[in-house]
Amino acid sequence: MGISTPVLRTIVAGILAAGAATYVASIAVTHRKHKKAPPRSNPPTVSYPDYALSEHTFLSPSTCRTISWAEYGSPLSKNIVIYEHGLPGSRILPVGPNIKGKDIRVLAMDRPGMGFTSLPIPGKTIMETAIGDVYELLDHLEISEKVILCGFSAGGPHVLGIMFTHPEKIRATYCLGPATYLDEKINWDDLAPGPKSTNWWTQNFPRYTAFDMILRADKIVDCSNIIENMKNFSSEGDAIFLSENPVEAKGWQNVNYEAYRQGITGFLQSCMEIFGRVSTNPWPVVGDIVHQKGIEGQKVVIIHRESDHLTPPSGSRDLVRRLKAAGAEAEFIFPEGPEGGHFQALNYGMDYILAHECK
Repeated sequence: MGISTPVLRTIVAGILAAGAATYVASIAVTHRKHKKAPPRSNPPTVSYPDYALSEHTFLSPSTCRTISWAEYGSPLSKNIVIYEHGLPGSRILPVGPNIKGKDIRVLAMDRPGMGFTSLPIPGKTIMETAIGDVYELLDHLEISEKVILCGFSAGGPHVLGIMFTHPEKIRATYCLGPATYLDEKINWDDLAPGPKSTNWWTQNFPRYTAFDMILRADKIVDCSNIIENMKNFSSEGDAIFLSENPVEAKGWQNVNYEAYRQGITGFLQSCMEIFGRVSTNPWPVVGDIVHQKGIEGQKVVIIHRESDHLTPPSGSRDLVRRLKAAGAEAEFIFPEGPEGGHFQALNYGMDYILAHECK
């Protein structure tokens, strides 16, 4: 005898309800297990002296949260760059040794839930909170001049959100190998099998992806062999680039260690915001760029290597189209050559900023 439709619906509803309850409980357990209280002080420290000039924390006056950042380049330079990291990511800038002493001052922040920066207050997204943190840092450092924004990978949507919020405070915005809208305009063949599968599942079944990440938390936070991880997940080009640049490879390893300092809660929440909501509810704050107001004439440069198989270059072309439709002066730079993959976009982009913004 077959199962009747009402009974089948009841069974399915029960399975879904149990799954949702398990998912919520797992989030709570993981959060309690991994969360550590960041220090409530403001000492200049140098945990990674080969990369950062100094590292700092301060207490947000509006949210009573800890905000953490590191400084690179030259502390006296008037060419101030706000750097937004990727996912996983943190205040550690792997190209820090390359810009030490040059006429640029880079302020690299830990986003909420990563490094030493506290998680968002209840009801706020990672992106909303991170944007507020940037402007609080500028107030804290008494920086009144216009700044340059630089977002790498998943930091790309964040710098766009920062620019949209206060365009009058922004000199130029750079997106390096940025995460993009994963809709029908994307050429999914641009992606390696690892990110293609992950992005598809995150976009279409975000709760499953979150639950899977929680189950694999111990493996996710293992950053002991980043080069092998790149071979398995990204591309051979990224693995070769890191193996030929051991200082930067160590930098990326430190990036990841700091990303998971408090566990995976911040990383997981940010992944869901950037990759899991695109088809029905675009990025928080940013939304659909085409409908943004007040960014007419804003300089936006998107740099994306053709050898990038972690984020799709076709998506950057779509970003440029949307930005131009909103009135921004958007430019797409597509460095030739198969070398480097995703990570070298940061090197190329920082060199480009030094050459074109720091004269």
